[in-house]
Amino acid sequence: MFLKNREDTINNILDIDLKSNTENIKDFIRGYVAKLKKDGAVVGLSGGLDSAVVLKLCSEAIGNENVLAVILPERDSDSKNIKDAIRLARELKIKYMNKKITLILSLIGIYRMYPPSFLFKKSIVEKYITRKRKSISESLGKDLYISNLTGSSNKELCRGLAYCRIKNRVRSALLFYYAELNNYLLVGCANKSEWMIGYFIKYGDGIADIMPVISFYKTQIFAMADYLKLPDYIVNKAPSPDILPGIIDEDMIGISYRKLDIILYGLEKKYSVSKIARISGATYDEIKRVIEIIDKSGYLRKWPVMF
Repeated sequence: MFLKNREDTINNILDIDLKSNTENIKDFIRGYVAKLKKDGAVVGLSGGLDSAVVLKLCSEAIGNENVLAVILPERDSDSKNIKDAIRLARELKIKYMNKKITLILSLIGIYRMYPPSFLFKKSIVEKYITRKRKSISESLGKDLYISNLTGSSNKELCRGLAYCRIKNRVRSALLFYYAELNNYLLVGCANKSEWMIGYFIKYGDGIADIMPVISFYKTQIFAMADYLKLPDYIVNKAPSPDILPGIIDEDMIGISYRKLDIILYGLEKKYSVSKIARISGATYDEIKRVIEIIDKSGYLRKWPVMF
């Protein structure tokens, strides 16, 4: 299970005081709801870890009756994630909306790019996507993840990025709509690990009114999930963007969260590369690659460049 791969890091350097930190996050959420004179909070609920943690924190901060979970699946969404999201909202006694965005995306025309996945076995679709990623990477002759960040004239890569990113941007527009309709705060779910390496969609899941867990690494989000007693069907699931079948976060990023988080922590503390390698178990090449990714994803963490 994914959970069992989350062994304590060397010397537990990523351990945090879960009680004080979760209380501080709840104070932060309550404070901004009051400051902006909102009546509650909207959370885009995916069925994954980050949104589940944020949903639980919101419900404990301002009361479950003042939280709305918005589930926005589309044609390629994993049905298990949708069921898990609905199940969690019901268990937490939080009102939810389940709105398919397939029609909106169809009208935009994105589904004409690729055949519908539901016509084929899941395993066939996953193999096709894996082969496609490998083929694009080979044609580029360089790291596919870094190419995603830097841009490329490769038409197949451009199509893939456009196909995936529009889904989250449509979701963000709808989440703001439901937030404004109810005078609610839109609470985002970005974590520090993914924020620092650009593993989010600019103006998609990278925007919200507040981001309450953005100061915490993914490893720490898992620890919070355990502390908050979130169910196993959420916690034990391998993180995935759920944009295309068979895409797992660690496969896309090209490194485990455990290694990534310790590398990021070491860089933040200005440790030497040799020390980071020793405490993380990462190679020098892996550390160099993370440094390059942080550098090349910097523009994603900024507002538009203004003249």
